[in-house]
Amino acid sequence: MNRLSLWTVAFSCALIIGFSGCRSFTPSVTYYLLNPMTAGQASPAEAEGERIMIVGIGQMELPGYINRVQMVRRTGQNQLEVSSFHRWADYPDRMIQRVISENLQLLMADARVTSAPWPAGFKPDVTVDFSFLELIGTTEKTMLLSVLWTITGKGDPSPFHRTTLSEAMTGTGYEDLAAAHSRALEALCREVADTLNGFPAQ
Repeated sequence: MNRLSLWTVAFSCALIIGFSGCRSFTPSVTYYLLNPMTAGQASPAEAEGERIMIVGIGQMELPGYINRVQMVRRTGQNQLEVSSFHRWADYPDRMIQRVISENLQLLMADARVTSAPWPAGFKPDVTVDFSFLELIGTTEKTMLLSVLWTITGKGDPSPFHRTTLSEAMTGTGYEDLAAAHSRALEALCREVADTLNGFPAQ
């Protein structure tokens, strides 16, 4: 075997070893969920009169930099951190719609809550649409939520409601970030439920 062949074999072996070593140190991906409230956390509000209101959870808009499977944190006024190895188990808009629906059902014992899309010909008494301006955690251990929402009944939509809040995070990890998202949505749902219970179904 000549020197060129020996060098080629040695170089190939080095590449294989190096590639195998890199693969062995690649971090695994961790997936996270948003969780709805539990029954013990809910104190259902009193509805006005005896009725079964059908509440539809409709449009759910989020900024594109939030509505992605990679988890995002704000690291500065104009800077974000996008994680490749910490991800949501589903797209945030779908998880948020599910959590809001489940939370409102717990908070409104006298209502039936359903999420879009609903069957043709079916129309809820009231529909709540959400447009999130912000739903993001920061490296300063704060969860920021800002959302516009409207209630539409049989007449014109109600004026835009705006909910803005900050939620303290218990730590800086991604599990803490996911939990803070869930708590912020719980606070939003309590405000929505209070408003819906004063909204006429007919």
